[in-house]
Parts: sequence; C-alpha cells; structure tokens
Amino acid sequence: MRKWLLAVVLVTGCSIKVETLAVAPATAPAAVASAFLRAVADSNFSQMGDLWGTAKGSAMATNAPNNWLQRVAVMHAYLKGGASKVVGENPGLAKGDRRVLLIELARDGCVKTVPFTMIRTKQGAWLVNAIDLNAAGVPGRSCQGATGT
Repeated sequence: MRKWLLAVVLVTGCSIKVETLAVAPATAPAAVASAFLRAVADSNFSQMGDLWGTAKGSAMATNAPNNWLQRVAVMHAYLKGGASKVVGENPGLAKGDRRVLLIELARDGCVKTVPFTMIRTKQGAWLVNAIDLNAAGVPGRSCQGATGT
C-alpha cells in the first residue's frame, strides 16, 4: 500500500499542467502594409515576397506564383522612391478575410493614393495580396506625364 501511495504522489507531482493560452491577434493589415512599404524602401525583395501572397501563404514560403520574384521586382519599380504611408481603409470593399487599405505615395511633388488589397491567410496572418499599380503612376514620370530624371 505504501509503495502504491508513493507512486501516486510521484506521478501527481510530475504531471504536466497544460494551459490553453489565448493566441495573440494577427498583425493588423495596416502594420503588414507598412512593413511591405519599408521593404520596398529598403529594396528588400525577399521581405516583400514574405509579406505578399495569397490565403495559402506568402509568395516566398509557397513559391507561388513561380515567378514571384519578377512580380516583386515590378511592384518595387512602381512603388520605390519618395515617402509612403497607410492613410486609411476602404470599409466598403472589406469582405470576410479581405481588406482594402489606401496607401499614399508622395514622389517628386506628386501624391497618389494606391489601393492595397490585404488578405488573411489560413494561419491567420495578413499579407498584401494585390496592389493597383496603375494608381501609382508610371515609374520615372511626373504627375503631368513628363519623363522624370
């Protein structure tokens, strides 16, 4: 009896307590868009690929699309230079796991508002999913359409 009681005490004392912890909310879409814009400013294509993707995950992690690095380079060409910031969200276009953020790009005396579509992945993280590059203007051209220097 004494050995049995000792075994129960040892097992009870060595048991592992499992607690369910609340998962921190996914980084807000605006924070991810800001990080993406910093990666653009730093010409950090791998970071851009890590913050751009689909509901399945980032382009860098999923290697999809297979030409993701070329696409990131095009985004970089349209978005680089000048100052950029998140100025708001278009709530009318929000649907489920999608949000549309409005990004202000200021370059060479020209200010453009560019919509970024954000998507929540199956894992709960937010990624840049689509950017209206037409709204950013043609790289190397001013607002009036003259060739930039």
